[in-house]
Amino acid sequence: MNEATKRELKPKLRFPEFRSAPEWKTRRLGDLLLNHPDYGVNAPAVPYSENLPTYLRITDISDDGHFLSDKKTSVNIDITDGNYLSEGDIVLARTGSVGKSYKYRKEDGKLVFAGFLIRIKPDHSEVNSTFLFNFFYTRQYWNWVAITSARSSQPGINANEYAMLPIPTPPHNEDRDDLLEQQTIADCLSSIDALIAAQTQKLDMLKSHKKGLMQQLFPSLEEARG
Repeated sequence: MNEATKRELKPKLRFPEFRSAPEWKTRRLGDLLLNHPDYGVNAPAVPYSENLPTYLRITDISDDGHFLSDKKTSVNIDITDGNYLSEGDIVLARTGSVGKSYKYRKEDGKLVFAGFLIRIKPDHSEVNSTFLFNFFYTRQYWNWVAITSARSSQPGINANEYAMLPIPTPPHNEDRDDLLEQQTIADCLSSIDALIAAQTQKLDMLKSHKKGLMQQLFPSLEEARG
């Protein structure tokens, strides 16, 4: 491990209860996982069917990491339990929209991930999966993606390269599996995400209400001609 990976870090903003705690350190992503990052299935998408597994492709992931369920597709090959995503799993795009990420949620239904995605399974004794997922939306991460993906003639990041990604992590008490600072950060950011989702829903309702009002407030030329 080089000096850049070992160096200690101090965030600009820290919750009061952790200000006297030791500084953060960078760790390789691979050291925070249950196993090595793995690839999805290599198979074409087929029209969606309730009798087939739902397929997760790069294009099914929104820019803010949500599953786009309005245009679902399926995959028609023999599937094993290991091909399905589990709670806490995160997938990362290895080509195309390189670096794009999605964290699996049970409410999205059973999903099989495609071959242009790489799955990581966080070790929950080492890292909080929501804390880790939020890191994939930081400037540091996207700077790393830009540099790493540009090193080859075909832009992309493979599983071995993702495993080397440096992750800044707060210290934790290994004797107690204490990830309290990670959990506190994850809870804070999740509460903001919930507020954003609620406000977005309200905004969509207002837009729909305005559209309905406009249709009633302005006379219809077609009806007048009739």
